[in-house]
Amino acid sequence: MDKERMGFEDIIRTLGIDNTSETVNENNVSNNTYKALVSCITSLPPKQFILLSSLIGILLIDSIEAKDQIILGKFINNIGQTILTAAAQEQINNKKEK
Repeated sequence: MDKERMGFEDIIRTLGIDNTSETVNENNVSNNTYKALVSCITSLPPKQFILLSSLIGILLIDSIEAKDQIILGKFINNIGQTILTAAAQEQINNKKEK
């Protein structure tokens, strides 16, 4: 296995989902970094937002075979659909509370 590849445990640790006592401080730093990144991305003007997403997509496909591009694209698309579904549900719940 390549040193650059992340295993499932590494991904969980990076995302800050692992709540063991050893990783609490790491999770706080990771969570703050994540929030800062999300805030930076969501505050971009529309044209810069589109440009950033296009550049990231182009950089990701440089060294990936076509079949892996399809898998990665579907995976990222699924992440987007999950975020959109959660946001829509939250909006509906907020409207019901008012």
